[in-house]
Amino acid sequence: MSIFVSVASYRDPELVPTVLDCLAKAASPDELRIVVNWQHLGDEDVSALRDDRRVTILEFDARQSRGACWARAKIQQHYVDSDWYLQVDSHTRFVPGWDERLVAIAEQTGAAKPIVTAYPAAYDPARELDGAAQPTAIVLSGWTADGLPEVGQVFLTGKQQPPKPVRARFLAAGFLFAPGTFVRDVRYDEKIYFMGEEINLATRAFTHGYDLFHPAEILAWHYYVREDAPHHWDDHATAEEPWYELDRAGRRRVRTLLTWPMFGELAQGEARTMADYQAYAGVDFQRRTAEDAARLGIEPAPVPR
Repeated sequence: MSIFVSVASYRDPELVPTVLDCLAKAASPDELRIVVNWQHLGDEDVSALRDDRRVTILEFDARQSRGACWARAKIQQHYVDSDWYLQVDSHTRFVPGWDERLVAIAEQTGAAKPIVTAYPAAYDPARELDGAAQPTAIVLSGWTADGLPEVGQVFLTGKQQPPKPVRARFLAAGFLFAPGTFVRDVRYDEKIYFMGEEINLATRAFTHGYDLFHPAEILAWHYYVREDAPHHWDDHATAEEPWYELDRAGRRRVRTLLTWPMFGELAQGEARTMADYQAYAGVDFQRRTAEDAARLGIEPAPVPR
């Protein structure tokens, strides 16, 4: 049960605690291959990870960074064939046995190519993690001025014993678990800056035959606030190629994918069409509309086989 773990980190003091927690909480830590994209300015200490054979550190000057998708794409270039692929952010905490739980949930879906994904519950590194949280579903909350979907989350309703995964319309790039084939099928587009990353992945994965699911239990926590943490857009506001130009170009790429036929390895797959995804998710990319079910978090109907 080998798992390739992708961890992108931009000047993040939570990187080392995240990787150590990932290893410590895994039921089979020696089956993990963790690759970190470490973007820093020479002011961070990652010595606790240096000698761990399960961890590979890709080191970059933070001034060279071109955003989240660029960072994840660099990691995928070092992919080693594995049974599963997990993608998380560098400010994450895990439940005990997270690896066994994710594999069990993926198998429970019955899908040939399941993706288990959600926005994790919140944690604060300054406070003790008490584990109290409720699983959520990702919903459409609106549209940007340039026609990209904006998402939020709602609590999953009902108490199932044991909890069963529910079909999802969207995915979270900061917690994404899939068969290892995902890396080959849905290669990251490093020219997307940040906005549009998740709908790009969701539509391409779906059209490559992957099915999306939310876990009905808590598997991880995410540090969302990070008010004092360095952010890429702050550091790169006056760069030679500022973040907003990268963002503008990336958003155009995503909008093109959603509304016009694209070709090549970064385009949609051939197992299903973009129209199939829109019907399943309850959205219309041309009209920028959505069904109530997509806004309320109602589980979509199964995809016809």
